[in-house]
Amino acid sequence: MPISNKDIAEYYNTHQINYNLFWSKTALHYGFWYDDTKNLAEAVSNTDKFIVDILDINSNDIVFDAGCGVGGTSIYIAETTGAKVEGVTLSDVQIKIAQNRASQLASSNLLNFSKQDFTKTDFKENTFSKVFGIECICHAHKKLDFLNEAYRIMKSGGKIAVVDAFLINENLNDKEKNTYAKFNQGWRLPNLSTREDFENNLKIAGFKNIVFYDKLENIKKSSRILYYYGLITYPLEFFKEKFGVGVPNFAPFCQKKLFEGIATYGVFIAQKL
Repeated sequence: MPISNKDIAEYYNTHQINYNLFWSKTALHYGFWYDDTKNLAEAVSNTDKFIVDILDINSNDIVFDAGCGVGGTSIYIAETTGAKVEGVTLSDVQIKIAQNRASQLASSNLLNFSKQDFTKTDFKENTFSKVFGIECICHAHKKLDFLNEAYRIMKSGGKIAVVDAFLINENLNDKEKNTYAKFNQGWRLPNLSTREDFENNLKIAGFKNIVFYDKLENIKKSSRILYYYGLITYPLEFFKEKFGVGVPNFAPFCQKKLFEGIATYGVFIAQKL
């Protein structure tokens, strides 16, 4: 069945508690593991640091966090750089968490979170100097819709970063198609873009100076952790599938296989000149 924005919102409204308990209270992404990374919390923080560094975010910036989740990266940016940050998500639950967390911080005046579709926001043209999305642009039905909107609301000279999974190619065999379908269904993704298509869409939207950073090796430890969670929950998800009770989520189990030849993971950086 096609994935709608309502499906995506309901998924995060009902599953956010699982992320809080078993993953991270601040973020839903894989995180980047380096040789000196001690734990998942540090890996998650490494992604936040990467965004700040690669986009050169400073106190003069106005930043758009597309698909902000519970606001972890937005808060990190505001607290460490002094930049103003606007975050949007489709989830009522995530908005409440993000707003509550921000309200308790000294940097609360730099943060704002709202419930919006990042492909058609209510922001004016030329509002933001930096735009980023971490493992959320995959939720866009048409990735070009997001990139066109990002270009519209970005100031000249602004930069964008998209951290996500990307298909290596679209010519999948039956076994690969099954893995890909279960991955998408579990995490309510309409589709993944190929690297080539995403780069082409960046160009179509008008972005220049496009660079891709391959970060697959940096997420493999998190991928293994998720896989083990998937093994534990597999019997329950199999029961759901067998008896039609809710939507089964095999994504934690399937994602490891996905990253073994079907998809890669990385960061696109581009600029609006």
